[in-house]
Amino acid sequence: MRLGLERMQKGMYLLDVRHGELPAVQLIGTNGKGSTASFLESLALAHGMKAGLFTSPHLVSVKERIRVDGKVLPDEVWLDAANKVHSACADLGLTYFEFLTLMAVLIFRQAGVDAAIMEAGLGGRYDATSSLGAKLHVITSIDLDHTPVLGTTVPEIAADKVAAVCKDSRVILARQRNSLVRDIVQQACARAGAGFLCVDDFQLKDGGKSGLKGLTSVVIDQQDLGLFGDYQLQNALTALLAWRILAGMKEKKVEPEKCLQALKNTYLPGRMHVVSPRPMIIMDGAHNPGALSGLLAFLQSRNINPLNIVFACLSDKEVKPMAQMIKKFKARRILVPETGHHSRAINRKELLALLGKRARPVDDLQGFLSSKDLDEPVLVCGSLYLLGYIYSIFPQWLDPDNKWPLAFDRQ
Repeated sequence: MRLGLERMQKGMYLLDVRHGELPAVQLIGTNGKGSTASFLESLALAHGMKAGLFTSPHLVSVKERIRVDGKVLPDEVWLDAANKVHSACADLGLTYFEFLTLMAVLIFRQAGVDAAIMEAGLGGRYDATSSLGAKLHVITSIDLDHTPVLGTTVPEIAADKVAAVCKDSRVILARQRNSLVRDIVQQACARAGAGFLCVDDFQLKDGGKSGLKGLTSVVIDQQDLGLFGDYQLQNALTALLAWRILAGMKEKKVEPEKCLQALKNTYLPGRMHVVSPRPMIIMDGAHNPGALSGLLAFLQSRNINPLNIVFACLSDKEVKPMAQMIKKFKARRILVPETGHHSRAINRKELLALLGKRARPVDDLQGFLSSKDLDEPVLVCGSLYLLGYIYSIFPQWLDPDNKWPLAFDRQ
């Protein structure tokens, strides 16, 4: 991790990529970026647009990070883009994320995408995706994360993220838990000369469902979405508003039936992903205090109590607040695997001490999760890298057909 946009700007120059050339939609935020990006991709594809999607991190294969029209790309496409970036930029000292961002730019340009949906990796001010000159920015929920780099308070983090906004662009702000975020973003947009739209100003209630002003024929609730979690409703509404603006920019008609089908068909593993019905095993990528709080609230609202939690996190996260949130779950056991293979992993003994008496080490995750004696619900959370490791052990769980409804089992 090395902050600054100089390497990206030099790389774009060497690759003959002009600022603003790519039809980029930038996703910025702490929580919900991946889900919102996936909803937006589904909406664009359902309306016949050619869409590129750049996300991070990956779960099992790096090829998950760059897709065109919802598809993972052949090795030849990856090799061609990687060779071009390396040949032109070998002396720039690009970070891993910058290298992949430039690869995505070349791949999307070659494919001729109508929209390149680019998920920021960290913050906004110095994120590699902020070099592209996006005309549409989508800011999802902002919370505490990466505090040593972005700031120790939510307002400080919000200021860093909104620094990515470009002049003459449009900015869509999702519903926020911290009331100060809206003012910070709105004022930054005014200074930058960018348009500002907030989902809260457009959201309508229709009985138990929600919709948006100007798109009243599309009303949805949790049951209408392909992703579980009450918070996914806000991600879907944010994506809907983004799609309405993007469709207008591309002179596309917004078709309600296609919108509903797209939201229903959206699939993203590792987000409230029920991979086994009995025992219920839930894989969720919540990896900061805000996300864990939302996860706990959702499970409690559904009377779902995972008696076993498999938890790990990285050392540069908000470890102590995350441990406190995990202790609020009514789990009988908190199982901590060894994740020392990751350079940013926290020491397991330290994490076990923070989690208290219910915590214990687990060394054979495969054996535990596949045991015939396992008859209690399991929640896996805390790190997308932990989820990726488990998906690599059980690759069948990544199959979209291997997704079970939460209502199937409420042990």
